[in-house]
Amino acid sequence: MSKLEPIYQQLCSPLASELLSIHPNDLAASGFQLPGNWKGWWEWATSIDDENTPYFPRWMSILHYYSATPDDQRTGNQVPSNKSSIPPDLKVLIDDTVRVQLSRDRISIGNTSESGNAHRSYGMSPKKEHEVSRMSGYIDQLLCPGSTDTLNHVVDVGSGQGYLSRALQNLGFHVLALDSNEIQTSGAERWKAKEAARRQKQFKRGKDAQSLPDSQHHYNDPLFQSHVATSVPSASTASKNIIHSRTGSLTHQTICINPRTLESSIHDWLLSGEDNQIAGCTNMIGDLLVDRTERRTPEEKPVPVMMVALHACGSLTPDVLRVFLSNYRRPSAPGIRIWTAQALVVVGCCYNLMVSEDFPLSRSLRERVPVATLPLASRHLAAQIPSQWLRNETSARETSLAIRKVVFRALLQPVLQKIGALEASANHTATSSSYDVEELRGVGQTQENRRLGKLPDAAYKDWETFLDRATSKIGVRLDQIATQLPVYIHDKHRRMQLESALSVLHVLRCIMGPLIESLILLDRHEWIREELSRSSETQESSPMDVELVNLFDQATGSGRNVAIVIKPCEWPNMI
Repeated sequence: MSKLEPIYQQLCSPLASELLSIHPNDLAASGFQLPGNWKGWWEWATSIDDENTPYFPRWMSILHYYSATPDDQRTGNQVPSNKSSIPPDLKVLIDDTVRVQLSRDRISIGNTSESGNAHRSYGMSPKKEHEVSRMSGYIDQLLCPGSTDTLNHVVDVGSGQGYLSRALQNLGFHVLALDSNEIQTSGAERWKAKEAARRQKQFKRGKDAQSLPDSQHHYNDPLFQSHVATSVPSASTASKNIIHSRTGSLTHQTICINPRTLESSIHDWLLSGEDNQIAGCTNMIGDLLVDRTERRTPEEKPVPVMMVALHACGSLTPDVLRVFLSNYRRPSAPGIRIWTAQALVVVGCCYNLMVSEDFPLSRSLRERVPVATLPLASRHLAAQIPSQWLRNETSARETSLAIRKVVFRALLQPVLQKIGALEASANHTATSSSYDVEELRGVGQTQENRRLGKLPDAAYKDWETFLDRATSKIGVRLDQIATQLPVYIHDKHRRMQLESALSVLHVLRCIMGPLIESLILLDRHEWIREELSRSSETQESSPMDVELVNLFDQATGSGRNVAIVIKPCEWPNMI
């Protein structure tokens, strides 16, 4: 049974839905008007002593309970004893959330190059190198022996600096790299030129050049190894990796990516390869020479294409899926179309940038009464990975600072509100209350918060430092509005109680994040299955599998680690 419905039910439960709809900023601005069923856990969160808080705060008890392994059995084997004091309703919420959300354990992908050494990164961070290595390695192993004879073309959508594009080129693919940002495309072209220069330099040095045929020089090229996630093919694996014996190509294009332009760009790219003969015996695909045998004739079948995207932001992921499914549904007779979508590997991100048409997609959620919804606040939280917040001392320090930032800014809301009201009255202008309250509900965004902007980490050293830096930046003196400020502004004990409770609120909201992302992923998965099934009933199409594959290790910082994979059923399963 699909987890789609249980996940949506969990997010709609009273406590979860209230947590998602109330941002710490909103709660502080309202004067801490709590929902009725929050009283129990709120009292627990605020019942602290001054000397106790720095040693083991309530929010850390929540996070330890959430992050407990199955061996812990949620009884606190390696967790401070006060974890057992967590209110029962919060335990139930966390247990149910963990039970239904998707697992994020990465799959095994043979031998991948993940050393992260700076001299082998060529501009990539360790996180990016991990992602490129794992994704290119997965694609390489995904191709069964028969598919490598036909699938030679890949479209990298939202290619950015082109790291994945070059890794796939080095695997022997002809790659079309598309991005909507000219700066990104220019940067990718520069890295491409640098790689070519390094390759040429190493070739001149004659490193292993005499012992290998020309088509295999790249196997021992450190540059190639830094991007390609597979080991050097041995005699036993050479038959599988047929594609490696060919030289790939790489073409960069800057376009405003949408379903229409994506479809036409692929079409034009493939046609340009047929029209550029060189000396009567070779063609151009992209910007490199390829064998004449790559040419198509009108009688031949459409060119098989794999579509890939590494962290396709917002609507870009569903748009790529729409193009794939639209192409898959079309007749495959010779001469009708030039290319056919044969496979897809896409990792999405930036769910807050999705538009209303991107959710829900599946029939099971669209046909609900009322129709399933996903507010902006929920989409913001989908990027959170609280399971990794305490993985080491550095992460724990960063987490503490991040939570302090949220809490301090929340406690500042009454000050910002008073300033905003005074300025609006003086200027006879509307306050931030005129904004679309329903759309921003649970997001904590106000005009005053945008005005305050970012502050350096040092500003959050302690409350007094933060208050001084924040009020100085917005140009206000607290003594001018002292009588209108809440008691906690200058009452340390009361403030620490609220800091504790707001920290718990923030962590509880973030714990919902992986569940929200699970809902988005499963909605897309179910929708693709529905569309593929409908297509197979109306026309002769090769049967397809759709899978959710955990490609990356979230401990590396790769929070969005799940790939949507569509492939022919006869290709191997790697889950």
